[in-house]
Amino acid sequence: MKSRITVLALAAATAGLGGCKDLVETPVSGVTGEYFATPEGADAATSGAYARLRDYYGQQQEIYLGWAGTDVWKRGEQLVANGAGCWNDYTPQMSPTGCTNENRDMWQQSYFAINSANTAIQYIGASTALAPALQATRLGEMRFLRALYYHNLVRNYGAVHLTLAPTEGAVVTASRTAPAEIYAQAIIPDLEFAVANLPATQSQRGRATKGAAQTLLAEVYLTRGAPGDFDRARDLTTAVIGSGTYTLNASYRSLFCGPERPTGPCDFVPATETNPEYVFQVQFSGDGVQGRDLYGNSLHWYITMAYDAGLNAPGISRSLEYGRPFRRVSPTRYTIDLWNRATDSRYAATFQTVWRSNNGSSEPGRGGDTAIYLPGTDVVDPIYTTNKRYRTLGQNQYTELHFPTLLKWQDQTKANVAAGPSQRDRHLWRLADVYLLRAEANIRAGRGAEAIADFNVIRRRAAFPGMESANELSAAQADSARGPVATQGLELLLNERARELTGEEQRWYVLARTGKLGERVRRYNPTATGFTEPKHLLRPIPQQQIDATEGNAAAFPQNPGY
Repeated sequence: MKSRITVLALAAATAGLGGCKDLVETPVSGVTGEYFATPEGADAATSGAYARLRDYYGQQQEIYLGWAGTDVWKRGEQLVANGAGCWNDYTPQMSPTGCTNENRDMWQQSYFAINSANTAIQYIGASTALAPALQATRLGEMRFLRALYYHNLVRNYGAVHLTLAPTEGAVVTASRTAPAEIYAQAIIPDLEFAVANLPATQSQRGRATKGAAQTLLAEVYLTRGAPGDFDRARDLTTAVIGSGTYTLNASYRSLFCGPERPTGPCDFVPATETNPEYVFQVQFSGDGVQGRDLYGNSLHWYITMAYDAGLNAPGISRSLEYGRPFRRVSPTRYTIDLWNRATDSRYAATFQTVWRSNNGSSEPGRGGDTAIYLPGTDVVDPIYTTNKRYRTLGQNQYTELHFPTLLKWQDQTKANVAAGPSQRDRHLWRLADVYLLRAEANIRAGRGAEAIADFNVIRRRAAFPGMESANELSAAQADSARGPVATQGLELLLNERARELTGEEQRWYVLARTGKLGERVRRYNPTATGFTEPKHLLRPIPQQQIDATEGNAAAFPQNPGY
């Protein structure tokens, strides 16, 4: 059953909210701030701050800032066609005015969200009408969200403006606070409070929990990397793993897909969203009242190849099951080659490589027959293509238009193939990610041997039945985890994260925090030739912010190189 929660318009900060399952918002106006100090108002204020998560997660903004321009994802044909090639290629168009609006939107929407959280924290904290337990929980949620929004700002821009109080109207004075101070004054204290005050579970799915706060705090420590931080991250992730709240799903594929049908490679099953492997999810709704077309999950659009164009494949037309091909990014050759496909189920569960005929009018009698096949190897011998009634595309023939399609976000429950975004929730972390965060903490602390067991937990789950032992790390791979942190151990970690989390993790931030962004982009992304360090380790401050600040660049300087 869905609960309905009232949301109030927190000035501009919560205007234009979409909807989500369990946390369902209905805008209400004409109320005073003191209303937020009541139980109903506390729910309203908190759900408004949650709504802002959907500005970034599950949107094109996430693709451009979090996925493109990495070792795992290179540009797709429409990235360039839409004038957004700078996000992958690191061209001079990645600038304070930007080749697209996503950089500006990330900045503005983060501060809208922070103001929502600050407003809620002020009034809920001052309330005498709330039961102490509810007050502590709602404050924990808001401080969790405020920490997440500031974490996103710091890892994109470095020093940013820090404010922990609500604001009204235009603000023309601003200054940049160093990341170390933001971590010390805001992010870490907020998350420590959240860990201490949030419950292990919530009655409304989508609200932050103790495990979510512990996981985010571990990620923050791995990003900051101060003395003792890796040990702190290890302890936090160990607490989440040992809590008993979360369990690994028995099957990797069924985390994302229902039973496969001939023309339904990854049917969305809503029951997958309550899986106990998920630690925290951004909620989306599919009903018209909640405005799916405005604030739904859009990820399925951006990683789908043009199966209906340029291949002359027999009996293929666009369908809900195969998705609408918006081609913003495509997998690199590094990504495609990651898995041992004889033992590891994750390649087949991550990418669609077969399209079956779904258009009987163009090819009578061929319904369900293979129309496109991507064998996952180079195709050089004509025997693989001659006299075949389907189109074979080898790895050496992949382009920015044609490539294996990510399965994890497909949604056949939309009204039609051209309909807007999806109702699938966008999970930020699941338990397998927590195992990998602990492995990272141990490797970066020089305890690579302790990471091996965590790698093997998720590798055994990923194995085809009967191949569990064969899919564990080999002796040579295990030895590499014990090697120098800057080489073998981190290489093993980044490879395993990509195998497990391709299409889920925001790879740009992972590479940045491990110090591997430039090295891996240059090695694996063929068109990211404009990348330079240290310039591209941060995004440009949007010019609108500098222009709107009293004193302009003297008061709010730009990041180096821009």
